[in-house]
Amino acid sequence: MHLNTTGIVLREVNYKESDKILTLLTRDEGKLTVSARGCRRKNSPIAAVSQQLCCSDFTLYEYRGRWSIREGELRQEFRHVRSDLDKLSLGAWFAELRRSADGGGCTCAGGAQPAAELSLRHGCAGEVPEALQAGV
Repeated sequence: MHLNTTGIVLREVNYKESDKILTLLTRDEGKLTVSARGCRRKNSPIAAVSQQLCCSDFTLYEYRGRWSIREGELRQEFRHVRSDLDKLSLGAWFAELRRSADGGGCTCAGGAQPAAELSLRHGCAGEVPEALQAGV
């Protein structure tokens, strides 16, 4: 089964030698746990889309009961947020707050849709929330 969706990487955990386990906030499916196989290898085509706080278009496939990234296209990198420690810590705090807001268990679109839509609207539309711009 394949899934095309837009999402923001909320969390990344290194796994094995060249893989990552990502938590994505998607527009269509809510929160998903995704495997990014080989993303830490040199010249990996999915390395850019596997970074925290990156907004991307993903093509996912189901493999052994877990979603995996087949390919991705970076929409917005938020380099200005990741290069400033204050903005990065605030962005990571918002990402963690959003990740834990549903209690860690909901992967359905119905319960997470309003928050996912709000987060993606501000995250991927080229706009940065005022708190991140100010670096509060």
